[in-house]
Amino acid sequence: MTRTKPRARRATAVNLAVAGMLLTTSLYAGEINNSNNTAGLLGACGVDNPATTDVDESKTTACVGAWNLDNVDVKLVRTVDGTEFGTFDKATGAYSAMAIGDSFVSYIKDAANTIMAKLTGKVWPVGEPAGIKAVYGDTATKNGKPQNCLINTSYLSAAETGNAAAAYLDSATPQPVICSSEFQTHKRFKIAMQPATVDGVANGGEGKPIDLLFNVANSGGLQPYQVFSKINNYTGVRLKGYKVVVGTGLGASFQSAANLGIENNLHISLGIAEGGTKISGVFTRDGSDIFDAVEGLATFSHGLFGPQQLPHFPTNGFFDIRTAGFGVVQECSKAGSCATTYIDPVSGVPGLNPYDTIKSTTALPSNYTALFGDWLPSKWQPKGIFWDFDNNPSTDADLVAWWDGTNWRKNNDSGSAIVSDAEFKAWQADKLYAIDDIEDVLNLGLNYIVKVGNGLGDSNADGKEDFTIRIIPVVADSQVAPSYVGTTPTPLEGTTPTPLVVPTAAVAASSSSGGGCTTATGNAPFDPMLPLLAALGVIGLGVRRLRRR
Repeated sequence: MTRTKPRARRATAVNLAVAGMLLTTSLYAGEINNSNNTAGLLGACGVDNPATTDVDESKTTACVGAWNLDNVDVKLVRTVDGTEFGTFDKATGAYSAMAIGDSFVSYIKDAANTIMAKLTGKVWPVGEPAGIKAVYGDTATKNGKPQNCLINTSYLSAAETGNAAAAYLDSATPQPVICSSEFQTHKRFKIAMQPATVDGVANGGEGKPIDLLFNVANSGGLQPYQVFSKINNYTGVRLKGYKVVVGTGLGASFQSAANLGIENNLHISLGIAEGGTKISGVFTRDGSDIFDAVEGLATFSHGLFGPQQLPHFPTNGFFDIRTAGFGVVQECSKAGSCATTYIDPVSGVPGLNPYDTIKSTTALPSNYTALFGDWLPSKWQPKGIFWDFDNNPSTDADLVAWWDGTNWRKNNDSGSAIVSDAEFKAWQADKLYAIDDIEDVLNLGLNYIVKVGNGLGDSNADGKEDFTIRIIPVVADSQVAPSYVGTTPTPLEGTTPTPLVVPTAAVAASSSSGGGCTTATGNAPFDPMLPLLAALGVIGLGVRRLRRR
C-alpha cells in the first residue's frame, strides 16, 4: 500500500504580523549555528516579544543562523492562486503572516543567479520558511544516531505531541519536529534538482552543483549531524545517481575538505559500524550500522518498493518487495588524503577515515529498473489509479493500478496482473477512484551524517565559520523514454476524486515541476488539496487530521 497524492492539512488560523529578531551564535563545540533559543523547547525558532501583546512573533520568525542564505531566495506563496506575497528577511527570519495552506519555496542559485534547485517543506501551519534548521543536543535519539541534525522546519500535530496546546504553528505553544521525532513527522526537506544542473552535460557526466552553505560556531570539537533530506529529479533527464561532497565556499570558490586539508574537522559518514543501543542515557556501541537495510542510504518510497515491516509498512511495496535505490560508498576527493583515522566522538568506533565524499554506485536490484529504467525525470512519471478509501480529501489515497503503456496493472503481489474489465468498470462507476501521477518514483531519500569541527574558515567573509554541502546529479548514459510515454491511459470516464472543481491556478501548479510532498512550479509550491478543503468548509477550528505514508 502506498499513498502518493499530495496531502492536505486542517488546522486553526490566526492573523500574525511581521516581526524580527537577531539570532545569537552558540558557543557549543562544533555547533552549527541554530535557533534553539526558546527555553525548554528544543528546535524552536522565533521568540515572542512580550512588549507587543497583540502579536506572537514566535510564529512569524523562522529559523535562520544555521542555513546561510547568501545564494538562496525565499519566497512566500499563496495557496489560492499560486502568487508570491509578502516578504522574508534573510537576516532575522521575519516573514509576513501566513494563512492556512500558504507555502514557500527556497530557490538555491549559482553565481549567475540561475536556479539550480527548489527546496520545499510543508505548508503553514505544519511548516514555515526557509526549509532547513539545525537542532543540537537531542538526547532522545536512538541506535547511535547523532544528537544533532539538519532537518525540515516543520511542526508536530496535537496527536503527535499529546497536547492540543503544543501542536502546529497556530496553536498556543507550537512544538517543532526534532531529530528524535517519531516516524513520518515531516523530517525531510525536499531538494528538487532543476534543469540548470544538467544543462550542457553529456550523457554519463556529472552535473552542475547545488550548494548548501551552513554557519558554524568556531569553538572546537567534532560534532555529528544527521541530514534529513530528499533529492528529487526535476532536471528533465534521466539520472544514474548522485554525489555529495563537503567543503567550503560556493560555486567556483568551492573547495572540498580534502583539498583544503581540513578533512579531520569536516567529513561525511554513512554510519557504517557506528551503531549501538542507548539505555538510561548510556550509549553502548555494538558495531551495527546506523542506517539499516530498510532505511537504506539512498532509496525510493518504501510504499512502492520494499517489504512489509510493521507497524510502519503494513503491506509489501506496490511495485516490488525489494528496496529500490542505489548503493552508496564513501571516498576521498583527493588521492592520498583522508588517511589519518580517528575515533568517532559519539560511538567510540576507532579507525574511521574522514572521507569528504559519498557517491551512489549501481542501482539496487529491483523492479524499478525493469519497469522504468534509470532514475526518472518528472516529465516521465507514470500514471496510477488511486482509491480514496475513506472519501476524505485530507488523507492520501491508495495506489491500486498503474499504466504500463498498454494496460492498467495491479501490484507486484498480484503478479502485476492486468486489471480485469469487471474491476475497471467497477472503478469507473465509483467516484472514489481517480487517475494521478505516481510522484514518488522521482524522490530519492538520502541518509548520511556530516561531522563538523572547527578551523573551517570563513568562505564568504561574513565573520562566521562555514561549510558547504555540495550535491551533484549524475546524468544517465541513455535517455530513452519509457514505453508508456506518449500513450493515453484508458480513462476513468466521468470520475474525479471528489465532486469539486479545482481552481485553475491549482491545476497548473499541481501538474508542474516541484518535489517531495508539496508541489512546486517555478513560483508556487503548495498542496493543491487545501483550496478544495476550504471550499468544502472542512478547515474548521481545532480540527486536525493527518495521514502519512
